[in-house]
Amino acid sequence: MHRDLLLAWRNAIRRPGFTLLVVLTLALGIGVNSAMFTFVNALLFRPLPGRSAELVGLYSHDPTQPNSYRIFSYPNYADVRDRNDVFDSLIAYSFVTAGQPAGDVMRRLFVEIVSANFFSALGVNLVAGRAFTADEGKPGATIPVAIASYGTWQESGFDPAFVGRTVRINAHDLTIVGIAPKGFSGTTALMTRDLWVPLGMYDALKDDGAHDPATRLASRSNASLMVAGLLKPGLTLQQANTRLAALAADLEHAHPTENSGQVLSVHPLSRVNVSSAPTSDAGPAAVSAVMMPLSGAVLLIACLNIANMLLARASVRRKEIAIRLALGGGRARIVRQLLTESLMLAAIGAAAGLAVGSWTARFFIASVVPLLPTPLQLEWRPDLNVIVATTAFAVLSALAFGLAPALKISRPDLVDDLKDLGNVRPAGRRFGTRAWLVVGQIALSLMLMTAGGMFARGALKAGASDPGYRYEGLLLASIDSSLAGYDETGGRMRLRDALDRLRRMPGVADVGASSQVPFGERHESRWVVRPGQRGDARVTPTYTVVTGGYFKAVGLPIVRGRDFTAVEETSPSAALVAIIDEPLARRLFPNQDPLGEQLVTPPRPGVRPAADNEPMSIVGIVPGIRDWVTDRDPAPHLYVAAGSHYRGVMNIHVRTAGGSDGELLTAIRGQLRAVDDRLPVVELRTMQDFHDRGLVLWVIRAAGRTLIGLGMLALLLAAVGVYGLKSYVVSQRTREIGIRLALGARPADIARLLFLDGARMTMIGLAIGFPLAVILGRLLSAEFFDTDSFDPIVLTLAPLVLAAAAALATYLPARHGMRISPLDALRTE
Repeated sequence: MHRDLLLAWRNAIRRPGFTLLVVLTLALGIGVNSAMFTFVNALLFRPLPGRSAELVGLYSHDPTQPNSYRIFSYPNYADVRDRNDVFDSLIAYSFVTAGQPAGDVMRRLFVEIVSANFFSALGVNLVAGRAFTADEGKPGATIPVAIASYGTWQESGFDPAFVGRTVRINAHDLTIVGIAPKGFSGTTALMTRDLWVPLGMYDALKDDGAHDPATRLASRSNASLMVAGLLKPGLTLQQANTRLAALAADLEHAHPTENSGQVLSVHPLSRVNVSSAPTSDAGPAAVSAVMMPLSGAVLLIACLNIANMLLARASVRRKEIAIRLALGGGRARIVRQLLTESLMLAAIGAAAGLAVGSWTARFFIASVVPLLPTPLQLEWRPDLNVIVATTAFAVLSALAFGLAPALKISRPDLVDDLKDLGNVRPAGRRFGTRAWLVVGQIALSLMLMTAGGMFARGALKAGASDPGYRYEGLLLASIDSSLAGYDETGGRMRLRDALDRLRRMPGVADVGASSQVPFGERHESRWVVRPGQRGDARVTPTYTVVTGGYFKAVGLPIVRGRDFTAVEETSPSAALVAIIDEPLARRLFPNQDPLGEQLVTPPRPGVRPAADNEPMSIVGIVPGIRDWVTDRDPAPHLYVAAGSHYRGVMNIHVRTAGGSDGELLTAIRGQLRAVDDRLPVVELRTMQDFHDRGLVLWVIRAAGRTLIGLGMLALLLAAVGVYGLKSYVVSQRTREIGIRLALGARPADIARLLFLDGARMTMIGLAIGFPLAVILGRLLSAEFFDTDSFDPIVLTLAPLVLAAAAALATYLPARHGMRISPLDALRTE
């Protein structure tokens, strides 16, 4: 084996041009797959710090009711923690977006509120400082401490005195008592946190200003915590669920109002999703199952290209192989040597590909992730998983491009090759192995170009879409009174003042506010039924708190009925009224006029009824809109008046009457600062800009760009393959061309001869690739947003572009063949 490696190395450095071309081709093919696997690895395989991977989620639901999973109140969590025989340790956590003053703007921080045992249970050692104490985790303790993420510490320049520093969050001064290790992101693999705070700070950070005792952490009706734990050694999920059944019965007996009919169960915890119901990583796995084969197709195209190069090189090695066989060398020994040479080339290509893949992943993360509305943690440095995967890509590549040529080269015509006639025998069959290799490249390239085109079309549609009203002339200003510590009275007053000031601004046509924005990151929903209906008749519409003027500002007409009045917009004591959209009207009142009818938003199981669970009268109907950019049809919506339903976060929509958007945004900021210079403005942009920066749209566009890149790389490799084959054909048929020209053939006849061979090869490749492209289109349309299974534009343009590139790659060698001198060609013999 050592001798084979030495000979392989000598052959590699003896022909540096050939070796460099092979290594570059492999670096592109393996690099693409290494970069793609880097992201797949981050989603599905990269080890989580500490014991995070061992966590199981604890869930509660009523098996008699669909979609009834819910999270836990602190008292229920404490009961399970203290009375179970299932878990070694049990943690509780919740999330909140907090505000930190940064000049004249409010910077958003992503904070996780955790139980005191969070870090110890996960086996995570802090870089500096200490973990939380039991006292800091008690409900209502309000001990202002926090543990900073490694990234937050890095932003300070790795200040050695960072532990002990005070940071101001939501009008609270918190002391940093510890620093989490690099790469730690809690229970998930991707979502970054800026800070962790103990459960004792829950009431201070989660308070929206309403001061409702039912929303306090100590309230058993406040289901606000997700719970996960580490099972006792040797305990299976089934055994754990059996034991939890008895505990659930005890909880129901002790607290029937909050725990009636509830069943406790444990399930594996998702690496990427955070949900009150058991979820898997099937979504990321499905995306990976599509993207990895597509990037693998690029590598296969590269391997077919290299196999063609090896077959071309075989023409100069025929005599060498024939001599070794004539001297008694076995064919198996020759094949082993040739495969060793392929493996060496693949190893060098893999090293270069790992560098290319790491650089590509690093560039992508550095340029794109900071633009995301929700920061993600992605690691570009290759770990053992990426190195092993890249090694596997190299071995498979060596077999793909090396085995068939090795078998073919090791079976020479000894008589002709020993006479050194290998390069002058008649061309024979014109459509041989090398041509079929190029056909395969063309077919795969068409498939990848089609995938890229379909995703690009889907991304264009998503970017040009709207929820059901036009974005032109619509501005968005989001304020969060709770970040400044205002209570409900203060928040209401500042919202009223802000709306009054903005409505009087020159250049403003209409102004209204809502608690959430279509195509945003989060949406609140509620159960809705008609009074007296059974629970199984409920609908779950999007639940939005709005002010008067909202519908006019965004451009949604009141189809029937009226808008909310000024009293309903501002007064907590106003009558409970609602506006519904047409999809919800069809669901709740299929054969009836809903105006004047009533509906109810019943409380979730275990939650005590509140004032907003009382019946509401329907006073208006509006058109339906979509919540998510991926929705194909409008979703049901329930709109309630801001007077009787307070929200600390409100999104003010400003419809302009003309003028510069930039100047109006500046003027709006000035008006909001005039209301209160402490009022946190967390969003101020045009609605089109808000849409363009959406996370879902970013994912769609990123996937489109990735697939377009794969398609372009495949196109380049296929064109190089066609060019290489036709150049080889011209070099091998130089004598034949000379004879044809000497016998009176015109240069145009030679060009036609060579060009027709290339055209036939291209057409066969397109004929094979077209059905593959259609099949891939059906797969993409089933899995991803708004991609048509049979897009005539893409399925027309992709073959045309590929055919044009192949034609150019065929024309260049054909032009060289036209210029061959008959005399020079015959002299070569």
